[in-house]
Amino acid sequence: MRFLIEEKTIKIVFIFICLIFVFNCEVKRDSIGGSDDLVVLAAKEDREQIKSLLSIVFNDTLLTPEPEPFYKVKFSDPANYQALKTQTNLIIASIGDFDLNPATKLVKDLLGVKKFNQTLEGDPVILSKDQFAKNQLFMIVSGSDSDSIKEYFLENNEWIKSQYNTNFDKKQSQYLLETQHQEDKESMLLESYGWNINLPWGWEIIRNETDSNFVWIGQEMPFRWLAVYWRDGNHFSKETATELANNFPKEYFKSIQYNNDFLSIDWIDHYREDAAYKISGLWESIEGAKGGPFQGHLFYDNESDRTFYITYLVYNPGGRKAFYIRQMDLIARTFRVK
Repeated sequence: MRFLIEEKTIKIVFIFICLIFVFNCEVKRDSIGGSDDLVVLAAKEDREQIKSLLSIVFNDTLLTPEPEPFYKVKFSDPANYQALKTQTNLIIASIGDFDLNPATKLVKDLLGVKKFNQTLEGDPVILSKDQFAKNQLFMIVSGSDSDSIKEYFLENNEWIKSQYNTNFDKKQSQYLLETQHQEDKESMLLESYGWNINLPWGWEIIRNETDSNFVWIGQEMPFRWLAVYWRDGNHFSKETATELANNFPKEYFKSIQYNNDFLSIDWIDHYREDAAYKISGLWESIEGAKGGPFQGHLFYDNESDRTFYITYLVYNPGGRKAFYIRQMDLIARTFRVK
């Protein structure tokens, strides 16, 4: 009888431990909302000033042809805090110490009076990861005045921006690259050409010509193209980059060209493990009134003694484009030579 009681007790304790484990695993679910949305809780009278301050950090744009920001600021009332607390990028912003300011009251409630006063006297920004949800960045901006916040942002803008860019890449990689992808097509590219690239579900190989050293993949809704082109030997130079900028789209895509008025060729030293020439700007249809942004990278792979050009573009009239260019950049960075 005693043995049965002890056995029953052990089972209850075991179940209890399992429930605690499951509960703890589910406490923080994945953050919600767009990876490129900045949800900002602020008083209405502070919003223009806060938007201007945030632009010090979040100032990257894509020519589409109108400049499109990489991050979109979306304001909401601090009263919506509970409903929005698991957003991917949540910012609570308060300027000064006014009890009637709902954002100030919220910051005080979250930090406590002592810690709140420290933000007025010291660093006005607190940034934490996974505060209320996984893959979340939670930032409190609370300064005695806008000048103190501006000074902090000017000194730390690159570090703050890098945190958000890294989080964007992480969340989008989970969605694009770590879920199901097309291993059969990836294996075919590896066997045929000695390189591969992650092909997310839904992407199709549009052209695959072994004699032209050119592979073209794409997806619709919105309209996106990504292409890999290569040459044997080392052709890594500004001259080759200029040649590609002038001739590549007409020769291989046939129906489009790069707009010379918005063309940029820049040296970068941190693409993959290599230096590269970044070719970017606007593409346009040769026959119709269509166009949009494109980016590409020219680099040399020493192991295979080949020079590669990976380029991608988007056509999404009236819709967002910077988001999809950033997604395609993530896909392009999975490129590996075996």
